[in-house]
This record gives sequence, C-alpha cells and structure tokens, in this order.
Amino acid sequence: MRGIYVADVGDGLCMAIHTISGRTAQIDCGGQDEKAAFSGFERILNYFHSLDTFILSHYHGDHYNGLLYAYVNRYRYPPLRIREVYHPRIPEFREKMKLLLYLFTMNLVVFGSETGVMAYDLLQTITRINNGVRPKHTPCSKGELIKISGSVFEVLWPPATISDDKTLHDITQALKDFEKALEEDEETRRLYDHVKEEGIFEDYFSEEDGRNERERYGENYAYGKCERRKLPEVVEKANKSLRKAANHLGLAFFEDNRILFLGDTEGFEIKQIIDELRTKGRENFYILVAPHHGTHWHKSLEQIGCIYSLSSSGRKLCSKFKPQLKEISQRSLATFVNGDILIPEWWRFS
Repeated sequence: MRGIYVADVGDGLCMAIHTISGRTAQIDCGGQDEKAAFSGFERILNYFHSLDTFILSHYHGDHYNGLLYAYVNRYRYPPLRIREVYHPRIPEFREKMKLLLYLFTMNLVVFGSETGVMAYDLLQTITRINNGVRPKHTPCSKGELIKISGSVFEVLWPPATISDDKTLHDITQALKDFEKALEEDEETRRLYDHVKEEGIFEDYFSEEDGRNERERYGENYAYGKCERRKLPEVVEKANKSLRKAANHLGLAFFEDNRILFLGDTEGFEIKQIIDELRTKGRENFYILVAPHHGTHWHKSLEQIGCIYSLSSSGRKLCSKFKPQLKEISQRSLATFVNGDILIPEWWRFS
C-alpha cells in the first residue's frame, strides 16, 4: 500500500487505496447523500487518476449511492476501466433466502433502484461507467483473498456460515419487523410481490459473467426509477432492523500489518476478528479503518495498536465517536473534524 485517501462525504464512506503496483482500489462510494458521495469520488479520481478495482463492504446506500449517482454524471470524467468488483458473500443460515428477499425489497422501497437486487444493480451501473465493459465480480467470505497486482488482502468477515445466537436473533427480529410492514403498508407489499414473483433476487447468487442477466433485463436501467416517498413509521422500523442485520454480513479484511478495515462490524464480530488476527500474529497496523465510522467498539480492540485510526463521519455519527480509538492509535483522524484524509506512504513498525 502506497497511500490511502478517505473523502469527507459526511455520514458515509468513500475511500481508495493506492497499491504498491500503482493500481487504485476504491472501497465503497457512498455518503450522507448522493451528491456528497459523488464529490468525494471525483476528488479521489483527480488525485489517483485511475480506478482499477471496486470493493463494496456492504449493501447500505451510504456506502454505494455515489457510484449510482456517478453513472448519470459520467460525462464529467473519462470512462473508467474497473476490472474487478468484490463484494460480501451472504453466509449460509436457515432463513437466508427469506432475508435476501426482504433486503432486496427494502432496497427498492428506500433507494429506488431498478430491480432491488443490489449486486445486480451495482454491476450494471459499473458496466455503464466502464463504457459497456463488464468487470469480473467476486463474492467473498472469511479466509478468501482479494489480490490486486501483488497486494493481497485477506477477508476476515463474513463467515461462510452463521450459527451464533446474537446474529441469528437480529436477523429473526428484522424478519418480524419487515413482515409487520408488509401487513400495514400497501406500497411495501406491492414491491415485495414484484421482487418475489419475478424471482430477480435469485440473480444475487450468480457468479457468472452476467450475460443471462443482460439478456433478461436489457438496457432499462434508470437511476432513481422508483419514486421515493417518506416512509411510514412501521416501514422505517423494518428498514432499521434490516440494516442492523446487514451489519453482521459486511466485509472486514486486512493486508499484512499495513491496513485493517473493519467495515460496519458489530462488537460480537469485532471480538472474533481480533482473536483471528492474534492467532496470525497481527496485532499492530499502520492504518485502522474504525468500525462503523468510529461509532462501534469492543474491548478486544485494546489488544491491537495502530499509527492511524481513521473514521469517516458527518455531524450525526461524529457525535457517537468512541474515544477509546484514540487510546489504541498514535493519531486518530475523522473526516468531520479533519476533512479529506490523505496518508501518502507507510512504513513498517513493530
């Protein structure tokens, strides 16, 4: 890793890593709104001049809405050449298909994407930004590697299978809250029936090159196609529950002792991740990207140290910042306070 850029996008994440080979890996492209995210994306492009790989940590709008907005503003920069896309693989658990169906429906309800199938819509958008060239896409689970021209990032989360009671409890609660929304909100029910009857959510599981998807959906993508509305209270509650469940399923990874990225992991996952790192002899890092914008903490983090801890946050999330992060890092930076964060080089330490 030669450098890292974290754009100030408010409550969201839009960052990039410049690898030792000169390739640029974008990690998420979201913000508190689409324009803030896109502005951060432009600043990263202006600095690194290219974008080769896109890594999506998880499917929340504040982590990828800027990329969708970039599609409708692509005339402002030359066509990109994104070669690879990595995203979290949904682990196996008893009600996996039901959760995916509910998640994809809620994505339609809240975000107004074309199909509600988050991986599909994202890949379609990147293909158009790429001037029609579809990138290779790879879902990732714990233990798998993200290789970018000599730089190797090992995935620490999500696991291939979920069995712990805490995660399963949050998933079960999310399912119940969504089913209540189905009963009380006609528009949510309509979109749910659409996703279920069309079977489009099943495309998430495809790891092929996407030809069948293109034949099936054609070229009908339209950003913001579904009209957005103020969500009824029961739907907003279901959305929050589904977001909480999805936090358990996002990517966390590390590269040697250079960078530890914890995504939106919760306390239970953080402990498992730190335990895994310690078995690998990885207790010190040059850069720690703090969990959930610096608002999540677990005491197991006291067992690691870093030169920099980085948090991407706006006014809302900055107020929930965990001060313990300052104790495990030599410098703790947050975009709300420091603006865009640029760390140009790294050096080894022990």
